[in-house]
Amino acid sequence: MRAEKPRCILLVDDHVDLREALARMLALEDVGRCSEAAGLQEALEAAGRELPDLALVDLSPGTEEALRSVTELSARNIPVLVCSMHEESGYVRRALAAGARGYITKREAPRDLVRAVRAVLEGWTLVSPRAAEQLR
Repeated sequence: MRAEKPRCILLVDDHVDLREALARMLALEDVGRCSEAAGLQEALEAAGRELPDLALVDLSPGTEEALRSVTELSARNIPVLVCSMHEESGYVRRALAAGARGYITKREAPRDLVRAVRAVLEGWTLVSPRAAEQLR
């Protein structure tokens, strides 16, 4: 029997320390291996090289570039989960309109982020409670 290929998660965030911490956490939770990018160009290059199963994209700073990342990665059929400090409805709506399959705030518990990654990998659309509250 052939072993299943490990999932690849592309982490797109300008903070290297955060990317490394997320990669460690996702590895410990056996979610998959991670590839990292600091911005749009690196993300597109990594997506072409790694063929990720999901991209976890930070919406700040450079929100417009981050939204282009969401649009470009989604156009390549890569599910995108946005992880952002922004909880306002405008950010959530713009990310979802750009093609994001989910939106979670950085204030959520790490276990909730892991659940969100798994849910989006399984094909679900997910908005965290903090972000969903703003959509009412």
